[in-house]
Amino acid sequence: MRILHDFHVGECTGEGEGFQTNLQEYSRKSHDSCMRRILDCSGILVYYPPFNRGISMKYWLTILVSFVFLSSAVAQPRVLLYYDMEGLSGVRDWRLTSAAESQYPQGRMFLTADVNSAIRGLKDGGAGEIVVTDAHGSGSPEPDILLEEMDKRATFEFRDTAFAPYTDMPSSKYQAIVCIGMHARAFTPGFLAHTYTVEPAFNVNGLDFTETTIIAVSAARFGIPVIMVSGDDVLEKQVREQFPNTEFAVVKTARARGDADTLTQPEAQRHIYEAARSAMRKLSSIKPFHLDGPFEFAMSFQNRAQTDRAANYPGLQRRGDTTLVFSDTDFIEGYKRSLALVRLATTERTSLLFRAVREHPAAAEIMRRFNELVHERWFSTDEFWTPPTPPRKRYHGAQ
Repeated sequence: MRILHDFHVGECTGEGEGFQTNLQEYSRKSHDSCMRRILDCSGILVYYPPFNRGISMKYWLTILVSFVFLSSAVAQPRVLLYYDMEGLSGVRDWRLTSAAESQYPQGRMFLTADVNSAIRGLKDGGAGEIVVTDAHGSGSPEPDILLEEMDKRATFEFRDTAFAPYTDMPSSKYQAIVCIGMHARAFTPGFLAHTYTVEPAFNVNGLDFTETTIIAVSAARFGIPVIMVSGDDVLEKQVREQFPNTEFAVVKTARARGDADTLTQPEAQRHIYEAARSAMRKLSSIKPFHLDGPFEFAMSFQNRAQTDRAANYPGLQRRGDTTLVFSDTDFIEGYKRSLALVRLATTERTSLLFRAVREHPAAAEIMRRFNELVHERWFSTDEFWTPPTPPRKRYHGAQ
C-alpha cells in the first residue's frame, strides 16, 4: 500500500516499541541512510524514508495527521440496529403496535424516540455507519419508524426485493448489532411476550429462544455480537442468562402479558442512550453467540388444534399434545422450516375470524356474501386464476 509517493504502511509489531514519536528530534538526528518509523495512535506502523532537508516539518506533520485521521475513520465499527415495538418505552397497550389501530401513530412516535436515543449513544460511543432495519411487521406498507424524524446520522435499509431481517440482514460488513424495543419469549410473563408470532415457542438444542436469540445466532455466522438490547424487565433476565456482557436498557416493568408500567420518556431515553454508549465502548469484550450444530428444533404451540395443523409438515416427531420436533444441520435452514410450521399453525386463526363474523351486527349479510363468492367460483367456467399482486417498489424488512 502506498501513501502518496514515499509512504509505506505495514502491520504493527513489537519492533515499533521504543521509537521516539517526536518528529523534531528525528529531524535533528536525520541522515540519508536512516529509516524512520512512527507508531501512530491507531496501532499501524508507518514507514517512511529519511527526511529530505528541502521538505518542511509542516509537510510531514500534515501527512501524518491526515493518515492518523483516515486510519481512525476506517476503524469506526459499523452497527446494524433492529427495532421491534412491543418493548418500547411508553407502550403499554398492544394497540400502539398495530397499523390497523388508531393508537398506532403514538407508537411510531415512541419508536422513533427510542431509536434516536440509541443512535445518539452509539455515535457518542464511537460508532461509524449505523443501518436501521424494521423487525416488527405492523402491517403498514411503510416502515414503522418516522423516517423524517429519524436521526440523520443513521440510514434505513430498503431493498428492491423482499427480505427476512433476522436472517438476511447480518453480514460481514457489520461489527455490532443493537436491538431496540424487544420483548420476552413466548409463554413467559413479559409484556406482549411471544416469539416470532403469538402461537409458538422456540427451543433449539434445549435453549429457549427469544427473538433476540434468533438474531444473535444468525449474526454469529459472521462473527457479530449483539451488544445492546432494550425492553422490559422480564426480557432483561432472559437476555442476561444468554448474553451476560450485553448491555440492557430496562424501559418498563411487565405487570401482565397485556400490561406494563413504563418509565417516563426522558428517563427511558437516558437509559437507552447510556446503554448504547457503554456497549460501543466495551465492544471488544462482547463476543458473538455461537450455537453448535446439529440443531434440534422443538416447537411448542398454544393448543392441540394449532399443533395438529402444523403436524401435517413432513419429517416431524410429536412430543405430547403441543410440541413438534425436527433436526437440521444448518441453523438458518432449520429456522426457515420452523416458520413453515408456524404458518400452518396460524391457519387455526380462521376459527377466530368466523367467531368475529358471527359476533358482528352484519353477520348474516357477511355470511351470505361469503357463500355467494364460494358458489360463483365453483360454477365459473373460467380457469381458476388470480391476478398476481403488483410488486412493491421497495421493501423494508418485516412487512
